[in-house]
Amino acid sequence: MASGDKPMTAPFDATTIDRLAKRLGEPAWLTELRRQALARHAELPWPHPSDDIWRRTDVTLLDPARGFAPAAPELLTKVALSDAQIAACTRPLGDEQLVARVNGAWLTEARPDPITVEELQAAAHAHPEPVRRLLEADGFTEAEQKLTSLNAAFHHDGLVVRVPAHCSGARPLRLVRVFAVPPQQAVFPLTVITIGAGSAVTLIDESISVSDAPGPGAPHLVNGRIEIVLEQGSSLHYVRLQRLDPRAREFLLQRATLAQGASLTMTNITLGAALSKAHVVTKLAGSGATAKLYGFVFGHGAQHVDQHTLQDHQAPNTVSDLQFRAALQDKSRMVYTGLIRIAKAAQQTNAYQANHNLLLSRTARAETIPMLEILADDVQCKHGASTGPIDEEQAFYLMSRGIPRERAQRLIVMGFIEPIIQQVAFPPLQERLRREIEGSLSDGG
Repeated sequence: MASGDKPMTAPFDATTIDRLAKRLGEPAWLTELRRQALARHAELPWPHPSDDIWRRTDVTLLDPARGFAPAAPELLTKVALSDAQIAACTRPLGDEQLVARVNGAWLTEARPDPITVEELQAAAHAHPEPVRRLLEADGFTEAEQKLTSLNAAFHHDGLVVRVPAHCSGARPLRLVRVFAVPPQQAVFPLTVITIGAGSAVTLIDESISVSDAPGPGAPHLVNGRIEIVLEQGSSLHYVRLQRLDPRAREFLLQRATLAQGASLTMTNITLGAALSKAHVVTKLAGSGATAKLYGFVFGHGAQHVDQHTLQDHQAPNTVSDLQFRAALQDKSRMVYTGLIRIAKAAQQTNAYQANHNLLLSRTARAETIPMLEILADDVQCKHGASTGPIDEEQAFYLMSRGIPRERAQRLIVMGFIEPIIQQVAFPPLQERLRREIEGSLSDGG
């Protein structure tokens, strides 16, 4: 869209929902869920700044009513990607199965095997009952629902990823979603992932946004929701890579639900957006479920990243282990709140949480707020945290071996990041991440 063009806008109302539903050709029950979500959003209050989970981020910046409009599919087509951008998005990293989309349109054919990837509307017609159950808004706090209900009302790029039961040996699936968004517009991606009983797969989920707006003062909003369901005895290596435009604002609600004996290794890497607020919820709903959770944030410029994690142990003999790290340079700020919740029925639970932050400049900031809510008495539960600059003794040791100070600092930073990168179950992506992060380090860091 040319900078002089006046952008098309649409209100956040039922008329926009009806227009969207008609264009997508969805069943009536899905449109009704949209209307219910819009009504729920209108009724619920905004998160209160006295709540620890919300008080350190100005959540009103995520309010679409403050200068945003829902981006209709016909509007998004006005922002075109260059051939170079398309090539970059669709270039395989290795032997993965690649599925790429831009603004709700396929860039590659969605034919991975045996995993299926289909648009939400097609899945809603073909499998109405299971899809409806997955979309029902339950288990969220009112504050989460205030923002998530907008996604439920206005999602336009919904995808359903299904892994059949007893599937193993499949090549990793890499799902790339690109949003070319005009300024002051909002997009609402939705992803539903189900892992069939006894299956073991690797899924890489990349989220990218670009804008044709000139200058720094033209934000767009990405309000996303990801639902992951692991059925009995299944195993998933899941990597989410967030590469949003530097002017983007993001809210994400990501929830994984684990059945009996399920195993999840999940790595969330945040690299983009001016403001990012993410809630990552892991529900260990079945006995014997295990979750290994990793996260990494690389902050630069004036980025503000707010991450909240919930390890929700609902069944006995469950295990969760979380490691979250942030490397922050320039004037970036990181806020991490982590809650371990253990229900009364979740006896013999083992839960651990650690957050470590590396400050690469005097103006970078990090805050850590660990929380425990334990109702069972036969548990092992602990947490730890650290925040500080580069260790001068480590730098001196490397410099004493003839390594220049700048290179020594880079080695320390990359060593700090490496334990998280090692959890990415796809070596070609590991190598790309190392190159990208090291190339983004400022000269002083």
